[in-house]
Formats: sequence, structure tokens, C-alpha cells
Amino acid sequence: MGKKGTIDTGAEEELFREMGRRAAAEALAKRWESGNEEIVSECRRCGEQLKDKGMRTKEVRTLCGPIKLQRRIGYCEHCHETTVALDERLGIKDTGIAPGLQRIICRTALELAYEPSKALLQDTLGFEPCSAREIERIACKHGKEIEKASEAIYAEKPLQAKKIYSLSIDGTMIPGLVDPENHRLVWHEVKLATVTDVRNLKMPFYVAGTEKAEEFGLRLHRNLEAMSITPHTLAQVVADGAPWIWNLIDMHLPGVSQLLDFYHASEHLHKTATALWSKEIADKWWKEQLERLKTGKLDDFFASLKLIAKRYTTSDNDDAGTERLLRYFETNRQRLGYAEALKRKLPIGSGAVESAGRHIVQQRLKQSGMRWSLPGAQAILNLRTCHRNGAFESYWENLAA
Repeated sequence: MGKKGTIDTGAEEELFREMGRRAAAEALAKRWESGNEEIVSECRRCGEQLKDKGMRTKEVRTLCGPIKLQRRIGYCEHCHETTVALDERLGIKDTGIAPGLQRIICRTALELAYEPSKALLQDTLGFEPCSAREIERIACKHGKEIEKASEAIYAEKPLQAKKIYSLSIDGTMIPGLVDPENHRLVWHEVKLATVTDVRNLKMPFYVAGTEKAEEFGLRLHRNLEAMSITPHTLAQVVADGAPWIWNLIDMHLPGVSQLLDFYHASEHLHKTATALWSKEIADKWWKEQLERLKTGKLDDFFASLKLIAKRYTTSDNDDAGTERLLRYFETNRQRLGYAEALKRKLPIGSGAVESAGRHIVQQRLKQSGMRWSLPGAQAILNLRTCHRNGAFESYWENLAA
């Protein structure tokens, strides 16, 4: 290289990276091949001595690129099964992709769609590690495995057993596959729960599921239990007025204080007020009711609702009707403890879970043109929540162990 003129540093970096990658791949192959057993062991199923069938070659894709491994093969004449001890030791028994590369694939796939994941991996690693279809298969496989291992990996990171956590629950929709009979797009609801530390000292903890409410309740119960969150250590649950949420809480978290999302309550009041009066009068009445809710003046609040229900008769089908508004708040009367929540410096809104609906679910599963099966969506949700909960590395460490 001369002392003058420009240097194509990019090309040289790529050249030296390729040289280093090939050298690393060669060293890795030699190291792994040294793990071959000299003497073929017994069959794990029947205990018979395996017949040594010699060495066979297998191509394995790694973070250093593809390598070719020589592995010793054992065969059980009684069970008619082949055993490759080295494959089992390396975690490549049923695949040609090493665990280290699988981890990077999953880390990329939980953020990006499968085709962009493939392109990013190729640009980053300097070679094409696998196809988009293989990325999908690997992500789905480990997404399912994370669900099985979630209790164990979350138990390693328990939250403090103090009433400093607030639980919010909500649902958000994602596009499913097209129904073959009516040729319409089917939509699925993802149920999402967020546990937040009201002191803002710990990152939120997320639980997401595509199943029905009853099954989601069991998922939530298992994960909260693994994190040492019980009805005795949870300060409150904040949610909108969806009956399935309150039924779930009554079943799995009995006795925990329930709070109707303040902003949903505010929307209901505002909708009725604007339907009855001019903007100036509606705003005045609306703000007055919100202040009564925040200060705990519930008798005055309900007296005002009963008064307008008596003066302004509306039909049951009217979404902004006065009688419907009164019934809504009477149904949730025990969930209007905003004054106590504010006194304890607890949140009165479910903004945490609504935000999670965007960055946990929609950013990955609601992109243009996406269509999801329930198992495929759940696998990605498991990967994303595991990562956001800080347990992603624990999963791979446990897998290696």
C-alpha cells in the first residue's frame, strides 16, 4: 500500500473480515471434532452396545459461516436407530444450524419480518446464513420452547414482594389469515398485561397471548407466580370496562384493588356531555365530574348522573345516552377509587399497557401485508416479551446447560 492516495477501507475491511471468518470457521471445526467419542457408547433406549459405523460428514452453519464436521456414527441393531453423540453435545441433533446462529436469528426475527431479517443477517455476518422460511421455522420453534421454559427463566428474576406494582390489562387486534370460505380477513385479539413498578426503578414486565380469556388468565397467573407477584403483593389492577378482564382478575387475583381506567371513564362522560349541551356547558360539566372522581366525591358524582338521566331521557341504544352512562358507572362503582390511588401515587390510567400494545404487538405483528396464524403470532410474542422482560439471554443459557 502506497503512502499517498485514498484507501478503499471498506473493501479492505470486508477482505480481512472474510479472512478472519474462514480462519475462525476452520478452528471451530477442529475444536468441535475433538469432541468425538473414541469408543461408541451404549444405546440410550435399550442399553445395547452401539455398532461403530465410522465417521460421517455434516455441514453446519455457524456464526463463522458454514463448516463441515466429521462425526462418529453409532448404530443400534436392536432398535434400528442411529446415534450421533457429537450432534447431541453440540445441540445440532435435528438441525444444521448451530445454537449460536439460532440465537442471532431469533434476536433479529423478534424485531423484523422474516425477509428483512434475512437481508440484515447477510449484511451483518457477511454471508447468507439461511432463508426467510428457515428464519420463520427457527423463530417459531424457539418461541414455543420459551413458553415451556417461561416459568423457569422468570423465576430467576423475581420482582420484590412489596405492593409497589400496578397491573394493566388490555387487548389489541392483529390480522389473521384469510377465511377460505368467505374470503375475508380474520382478525385476532392479542391480550396483553403489563406489570409496572410505580417507582420507575424496574422495567415493566409483559405477558401476551392470542388465546381466549380463560387460557390467557392461566398464562398470566403462571407468569406472575414465577415473578413472585401474588394478590398479596400487587397494589392494583387498572383496565377499561371489558367484562373479561374483571372476570379474569376476580378468578386469579381475588382481593386486589380494581380501578377503572380514568381516561376511559373520562371519554364516556365527555361523549354524553357533548351530545346534550353546547361545548362550553359540556366542558364545564365534564371537568366538574372528573374533579369529583379524583377527589373521591362519589355521592355528588352519582347524584349528578342521576339528575341528567332523569331530565334527559334517552334510548338504551343511544351510545351517548344518560341512562347508559349511569349504568356504566354504577356497574364500576367499586372501581372508582382514584382519590386513594393518587394518594398512594399509583397510576389511574392504563397507558402502560396501551403503550405496550404498540411496541410489543403492533410494531412487529401489524405491519403492512402481514397475516398471522395463532401459533405463529404467539411464537413471536413469546420471543418479544421474553426479550423485553430481560430473560432472553437466560433462555439461551438454560438451553445450552
